[in-house]
Amino acid sequence: MKKIILITICFATVCLVSCSHEQSISTENKAVEGNYSLFKIKEQSLETTLRLPAQLNPYEEVAIYPRITGYVKSISVDIGTEVKQGETLMELEAPDVEQNTIVAHEKYIKAQSAYNASRDGYSRLLKTAETKGAVSQGDLQAAQSKMQSDSAMSNSEKAGWMAMESMKNYLVVKAPFAGTITQRNIDPGALVVVGNKNEMKPMLQLQEISKLRLQVSVPETFATQLQNNQKILFTVEAMPGKTFNGVISRKANSLDPKFRSEVVEVDVTNTDNILMAGMYAEVLLPLNGHTNACIVPQSAVVTSTEKKYIIKVENNKTMLVNVVTGNENKGMIEIFGDIKTGDSIIEKGSEDTKQNEAVKEE
Repeated sequence: MKKIILITICFATVCLVSCSHEQSISTENKAVEGNYSLFKIKEQSLETTLRLPAQLNPYEEVAIYPRITGYVKSISVDIGTEVKQGETLMELEAPDVEQNTIVAHEKYIKAQSAYNASRDGYSRLLKTAETKGAVSQGDLQAAQSKMQSDSAMSNSEKAGWMAMESMKNYLVVKAPFAGTITQRNIDPGALVVVGNKNEMKPMLQLQEISKLRLQVSVPETFATQLQNNQKILFTVEAMPGKTFNGVISRKANSLDPKFRSEVVEVDVTNTDNILMAGMYAEVLLPLNGHTNACIVPQSAVVTSTEKKYIIKVENNKTMLVNVVTGNENKGMIEIFGDIKTGDSIIEKGSEDTKQNEAVKEE
């Protein structure tokens, strides 16, 4: 009876080990050889619309600081005032500048008189020198030197006087371009001082807002697909459901080394002042695609923490190929790398698929 039980246990053990071995072989084959749906690469540009954040900025903007220390005599504008180019915005008064201008003018008059006297003296000596022996050569040269010195002094004093006169021009502040006053930080009677602009507010802020600049940073991958005068659409958060249009007016033609993007500007007409400078916008950029791009399903591109790649199948073996991606549209994506038209890739890539795995096409 004991022998029968022992034989039964041994037989059961052998069967269990055999089944386990078969299951191990089956699992190993399954890991090495998988069934995948393949896709043949096509070369085709992929048109799409790129959505990017942007901001509306004034077409022209200037912060007006004092060029001369003085007091505000009068100010004729306020926030929201529309002004024309050359229009007087405010007047300053600086008594010391007026006094210094008078002093500089008097110095010039004195120097000019000295020059006139020395010039006349030299002219007389020069005429007298026509009579041989009447004037020594040394006296003639001394008179000439004095005349030249007085002339230089007169010119110097005149330059000083003119400089003071130009300082008086800074007492009248005029608009450098047509626009709207968006800041006013002073009132009549206030003392304004020439100083560090980083430590003081401007007297006035002037912006041209009847025309705006829509600025958008376009990633390097897409920057080459945009051209000047290309039409674009954009929306603003403040006016949902409303779409605006414009054309690309200028491109930086240089990449920001930090963000790897190119600044693109769109001139926006804002005659009715519907839009405001500082508004955030979303730009819809139409992209024609890259002419040398290959397109594959988006599911074929595997994105890891280190790279992007597709799984190419060659001689029924997998090969991981690094790629750079481009435009995306309707489930397809442009890729660039060591690939060519007609190559077979796994349609649904996965990080679980490794290099040199055996592949059966479904």
